[in-house]
Amino acid sequence: MKKKITFLSAFGRLIPENGISGRFQSGVAISILFILTVVYFFFFGTGILFFHESHILFVFSADYMQKFIDKPGGLLFFAGNFLTQFYFSPLSGSLIISVLILLIFKIFEKIAVVLNSGDRFSFLFGLLPACLLLLMQTRYDFQASHLLGFFIVAAWFLFSVISSNKYRPLIVLISIPVLYYLTGAFVIVYLGLSIVYYLLYSTGKFRYLMPASLVIVGFGVFFVFKDILFLQPLKMLLAYPLFLNDTSRLTFFLALFSSLIILLPLFTKVSGSVLNDKKPGWNIPLIAMVTILPLTILILYKNFDPVTDGVMKFEKLVFKQDWDNIIRQHEKSQSDNIVEQYYYNLALSEKGQLCNRMFFGRQSYASLSLSLSRDDEQSYRSMYFYYTVGLTCEAHHLAYEQMVQHGYRPENIKMLIKTELINGNFRIAERYINVLKKTLHYRQWAVIYERMLFNPEMVKSDPELGRKMRLLPAEDFLIVTEDFRNLETMLKSNPGNRIAFEYKLARILLEKDLMEVGAEVKKFKGLGYEHFPRHIEEAIVSLVNVTKEFPDLGGLTISRETDQRFIKYFSDLKPFRGDRKLAEKGIKKAERNTFWYYLQFGLVKSDYSKRGPVDNSVY
Repeated sequence: MKKKITFLSAFGRLIPENGISGRFQSGVAISILFILTVVYFFFFGTGILFFHESHILFVFSADYMQKFIDKPGGLLFFAGNFLTQFYFSPLSGSLIISVLILLIFKIFEKIAVVLNSGDRFSFLFGLLPACLLLLMQTRYDFQASHLLGFFIVAAWFLFSVISSNKYRPLIVLISIPVLYYLTGAFVIVYLGLSIVYYLLYSTGKFRYLMPASLVIVGFGVFFVFKDILFLQPLKMLLAYPLFLNDTSRLTFFLALFSSLIILLPLFTKVSGSVLNDKKPGWNIPLIAMVTILPLTILILYKNFDPVTDGVMKFEKLVFKQDWDNIIRQHEKSQSDNIVEQYYYNLALSEKGQLCNRMFFGRQSYASLSLSLSRDDEQSYRSMYFYYTVGLTCEAHHLAYEQMVQHGYRPENIKMLIKTELINGNFRIAERYINVLKKTLHYRQWAVIYERMLFNPEMVKSDPELGRKMRLLPAEDFLIVTEDFRNLETMLKSNPGNRIAFEYKLARILLEKDLMEVGAEVKKFKGLGYEHFPRHIEEAIVSLVNVTKEFPDLGGLTISRETDQRFIKYFSDLKPFRGDRKLAEKGIKKAERNTFWYYLQFGLVKSDYSKRGPVDNSVY
């Protein structure tokens, strides 16, 4: 009777009796990991790269560096910011992350070899930390300084282990203050790793003397730094820059990962005595590798957040002021995210198309998607609304607050430069321009605006800044928390501000207030309109259909084309009897891109939803 051949036994026959060499397995693992990291961050993680680059501004100046040298770990964060500026390009950003992860891979692998796990199994001690760091790098709150911190700790520990210098213990102890100053809280990982190593691998007097010495020196350096040199808060000295956010889940992951690193000598000792037996036919390291790498890929796939990635892509287009692409992207994706809808409305306003095509894209938050709240999380986004409508002083205020709270960022410095130029504060604008001139990617942008310094006529003639100057209110007024009250005040101060006027009308449309539309349409001709915007005409037709009389149109007329579109919409809608799901499938896209469709079927996810949809009987 023939022995049944299973998949596992067949797979086992492919493996040589003496196993596959550790060097070969390491080469395969490191190649796969490199390709995986580059591909992920180049194609899928561009939003992560953009987020980090846009939230720091590395400035080549002594003043900028001064901000980081007054606390332990500051220079590590400074070095992380230096690398982060290269995230500007997805290619260079993905390569930097890949190289750092692979260096960490090789260092931990070498540590495992030195600690007697054997060449055959050691690469797993490099692969597992590298894969865990890759997974953590996909989080938006994981910094380049984290990768650098673990790299420095591992590299210095490796040097401590392989050094044959008879003064090695003394060098290790003397290096603690330097390592603490350079890496901050990462020194705790190094101390824990070294203590476990000496307890397990040393013999004689050093087995207990070195751990005790490390503890004494560590506490001594800590109190010197705390009470004499840096006078930093206790939390800063124990956490920075390893733990940057107490509320983030990343803090738990970092603590768990640090614990695993500290226990590495224990794991290598176990592997060296138990798992490195060459008698078993199965190649345990190979099986582990073909488990870890696919599992990493699966977790990367599961953790990918297309919503957040979409927001980051929109934000990048906003920073480039690529309004046309924003409009195309939202009308294609019909995103339900409030930030993307906000940017879509912003882009339409910048192109003068807000009341012409706002319903070509999804609007599911009523007027909440026209301006975001000014809390800390959204203030760097909400400042664009104020800049767009001509409230440049408030845009300047929010940009300045961002700079004070979070330091230099590309967009808050650019906004400060623009608003200072518009307001004629050339000396202050010059200071911010000089900051950008000392950066890698924003120098050319700064040079363009530098030419406008002390030249008011050149500012007025600039297509962007000149247009914003014409939107300014005639006199200052107090900004309130309700943005649409601010628009009302703005229009009293500058009645010719068409952008503010269209934002006001957009709010009325999104709140489905037909009567208020009827009260405002008489103002269009006085503002220079030759005809009503598309959605305003649609709202007027709906109002007439309900009230059976025309409002005061101020001398303008409704186009015949709009009347015909309404008749066709009404006719095409009848078979669906007001059923939104059926209407979504049956009504043509051109008819869904109307105020009429929003009026009847628009989904509102805010408190406005309590008012309910307009009665279908009006049609």
